[in-house]
Amino acid sequence: MKKFYSFLIALMLVGTSAMAQFDVTFMVDMSNETVDANGVHVAGSFQGWSPSGTPLTDMGSGIYAVTLSLDAGDYEFKFLNGNDWPFEESVPPACRADLSGNTNRKISVSEATTYAVCFGSCAACNEYTVRFLVDMSLEAGVAPQGVHVAGNFQGWDPGATMLSDADGDMVYEVIYSFDPSVLGGANGDELVYKFVNGNSWDLPNENVSGDCSDGSGNRLLVLTDANTVTESSCYNVCGTCVAPTMVTFRVNMELQTVAGDGVFIAGAFQGWSSGTSPLADGDADGIWEVTLPMQPGTYEYKFQNGSGGWESVPPGCSQNGNRFIEVGVDPITVEYCFNQCSESCINDPNPADITFRVDMTDEVVSADGVWMIGGFTTPQWQAGATQMTDDNADGVYECTVNVSGSADIQFKFTNGDPYPNGANDETVGESYDFSIGGCGAANGVGGWNRTYTRSGVAETLDVVCYNSCVACGINVNETNVLALNLFPNPATDAITMAGDMSGLTSVQIVDVNGRVVKEVNFTAVANNQHEIIVNDLANGVYAISVVNNGNAARMTFVKK
Repeated sequence: MKKFYSFLIALMLVGTSAMAQFDVTFMVDMSNETVDANGVHVAGSFQGWSPSGTPLTDMGSGIYAVTLSLDAGDYEFKFLNGNDWPFEESVPPACRADLSGNTNRKISVSEATTYAVCFGSCAACNEYTVRFLVDMSLEAGVAPQGVHVAGNFQGWDPGATMLSDADGDMVYEVIYSFDPSVLGGANGDELVYKFVNGNSWDLPNENVSGDCSDGSGNRLLVLTDANTVTESSCYNVCGTCVAPTMVTFRVNMELQTVAGDGVFIAGAFQGWSSGTSPLADGDADGIWEVTLPMQPGTYEYKFQNGSGGWESVPPGCSQNGNRFIEVGVDPITVEYCFNQCSESCINDPNPADITFRVDMTDEVVSADGVWMIGGFTTPQWQAGATQMTDDNADGVYECTVNVSGSADIQFKFTNGDPYPNGANDETVGESYDFSIGGCGAANGVGGWNRTYTRSGVAETLDVVCYNSCVACGINVNETNVLALNLFPNPATDAITMAGDMSGLTSVQIVDVNGRVVKEVNFTAVANNQHEIIVNDLANGVYAISVVNNGNAARMTFVKK
């Protein structure tokens, strides 16, 4: 009899184990990718992370799928466009297993289910995903009904979208995907939402004010990417739950003629809003200052002599062409001379003529001519462009400009009129990363400028090839070692990258504030071309950062 019961118990255990397995279908849409000749695979903790062990089947219309029987539990995984790790997808933070640096997807299995996404995205192709975060640590308590988020993305239902706090750190989160057509705003990119401490409008909900508000008590976030992680804001306020640090910015303007509308500061801490954060010179000593409350973190910024009068930060104290500051918990004061790295102003060299020269023999010269733009003209850059001439028709264009002010100047050449009909044309300027070539620096708005330190006497600069740091015909290891081209530029829906991409491993698209707004992992592609979808980007100037066999390239394009 004991043997019978033992057999019966063993049979029940076997049955229980079998019942604990569920069919899980992994499905990925490859419509936006050029599928590798080795096919599409999935690798994860459920199969030993073998990049070639689990191929997906082509279901047609760009859809690839495989169904596996898995035990109940949590698993991490990734899709691969190929059968080895260099071809793994770049999973956006919005749907990563966690935000601590883990770059895998995650699935919790408790029933038969289907996990379906666009390759390298968090939802179906052309859908948006937002990972909402809210810090409840300063609240008296969390309602028994839990924390919810409601907004225009889900019909403003206060009880439909619940957040969770799996690790108990009081930061609640939820990942939500939706059709972007439900968003508002002139460009259909405005996410309006608020958090609810409970599950109905009768329970406490947010009424925020400040730079994150739409003016009606709701949070407003302009989406620039299909996959977004919100800041971990403190409940009912725009900032974090950490008390702000008071930061005093001081700029010495003694060498400048201050603009009629005064001196300003703009940076990542205030959305790079030009002309909206004024400084004051209360004692008329030439030093302008402002004290701002800031959350701990690292920020880039610049001073402005008048709204739009951006300073040219010397490479010796710049990051991406901007000044930068690390804010901790203790109040701090920073002071610089405008356009210089030092606190005290160093007298500028005497005004003097500089002759700029560029060799256009490798270019098809625009019918609108060749121009020089810089931060030392009045007005600056495009609006103060100087047309260059080639009097002896040798392909070398030149112009002479009397330059005053700072010793460190920034400039670039344009193949075409950079200011047609009184409007900036960002597409005609040089696009080379001059920092790699050693003759320039990032300009802080997605591109690069040439740099030079003038002496205060008349100078004629060396002839340089357009889009290069050296003369035409010299073979150097510059950005174009990758020999990649972008077209069309400007682009509306998609931009094509052409060239030898046999060793291409990754591409990042960076906005004017230096933020990565799109990541794409590449495999070998047909005809040495790959199309990058950009219709999900807001209009503006972007930089594409490319890594190919350890070499780096940067190219700019305009989304319109």
